[in-house]
Amino acid sequence: MDEFVKSIESQVIPLGVIDTQGSFSNIPFVFMYENKDGSDDFMPTGLLCKSFYRTMQRLPILAGRVKTKGIGNVSIVVDANDVNIPDYSEDQSDVHFDSLKAAGYKWSSWPKGVATAGPMACANKDGEIKLINVHVVRLLNNSGVMIYLSIPHYVLDGEGHMEVMRRWCKVYQLMLTGQHADIDSLPAYTFDRSILQQSLPDERKPVDETTYKTFTEYSYFSEWFAWISPEWRGYILSKVIGWQQAEAHLFHVSNASFDSLHEALREHVPDINSISNNELLLSLAAKTLVQSQMQSEGGTPGNGSASSNNTLSVAVIFEVRKYLGMAHDDFIGNVLVPKINMQPLEELEMPTNSESLARVIATFKDTTSNVSAPLVASHIDMVTSRPSCFTRPITKFMRSKTAMSFVYDVMPDMYVADFGNGRPEWVSPIEPFRANAVLLLTGKDPTDGIDVFMTAYPRVMKEILKNEYWTSIAKIIY
Repeated sequence: MDEFVKSIESQVIPLGVIDTQGSFSNIPFVFMYENKDGSDDFMPTGLLCKSFYRTMQRLPILAGRVKTKGIGNVSIVVDANDVNIPDYSEDQSDVHFDSLKAAGYKWSSWPKGVATAGPMACANKDGEIKLINVHVVRLLNNSGVMIYLSIPHYVLDGEGHMEVMRRWCKVYQLMLTGQHADIDSLPAYTFDRSILQQSLPDERKPVDETTYKTFTEYSYFSEWFAWISPEWRGYILSKVIGWQQAEAHLFHVSNASFDSLHEALREHVPDINSISNNELLLSLAAKTLVQSQMQSEGGTPGNGSASSNNTLSVAVIFEVRKYLGMAHDDFIGNVLVPKINMQPLEELEMPTNSESLARVIATFKDTTSNVSAPLVASHIDMVTSRPSCFTRPITKFMRSKTAMSFVYDVMPDMYVADFGNGRPEWVSPIEPFRANAVLLLTGKDPTDGIDVFMTAYPRVMKEILKNEYWTSIAKIIY
């Protein structure tokens, strides 16, 4: 660790609203590795730790602190004389890997205390927001290792999170084989947010009205929320998450299920071959969530109880590197843009069948099909001119019991995180998370479908698990 500390140089990295609009949450995943050969030196403690800190030498942004100046002007300040040391720890567990495997890796089978940071970016017991948390849990009789890796969204998005893990694996393998000199030749990273600005086209396309209003309408509460410190924001949001007591489940939708769904919709969706699996899941998840919310309150789908003026707010979040043609694989930052969609409850509450699902797909089509480089450029112009607007979506959504967030793009394949003993046996998000969120994940077999992480209030989740249409498509893992 001493070499890591000595390598840090003081710098200030200004963040943009593209960073701060999602900064409230952490990106926490757990990677589980089995010691299949019963090796005594399986993923040894010393090498894991040394390779981690060697990796951190190329990621000095993770040694900084989140600082604000005025309202909405946020930077990562790296001080060589006061380094924000990563929260790295290792513990021994009395849980055997076989127990995890027999339980299907469900959260209740995990050792206690695997996650050393919660779902939101808030201060630890020392009053610091750590920019990376790692907890290595060595399982009974060295039967395996669990690695918890959490990084706040202030710093990076899902692609960046996975790049940190991939780099750590690479450095570990080079150190294991004595190729220390090759570590220095690995590509350097850049944290300069101006790269995003440089990737924007000259052309602009107007931001849709709902998204524009969400980010531009002034409210005293959102301005206050932008003014308070990152530590206070994290504290408040962690309390909100605790109050929600959201229940989470992981589902799998196979290629066969997607094929059958496409076929069932063919009669009602003329351009069904152009409808992606992501679009299907967005529409189906929204219908399932709204129906379950209504049923949890004693309603019945299709009874006409919803007013035509009632709507569901859905934040559909897109990873936009591909639209900007960003060749900067070395860029560590956020490249996510949300579009806020208002869906009529009357339609969502109708019982799910091919015809009603097709109508919802059509209403989401404008949201999913009109993402482009000119639109991204307009969004960035809009938020850059209003640095305090980053709190406006979250303050609106946190006051709603129904508002839904849907991360449209599938997370990068996390099973490529190989320290030299093969792919992890399982990778999972942590269980506590905000309610009404849907995240798409690459499954253990990346060639067969998508894993879906979904959260809801407990009474609502009870109805989701009974929803015949949803459970016929999405099979519960745990």
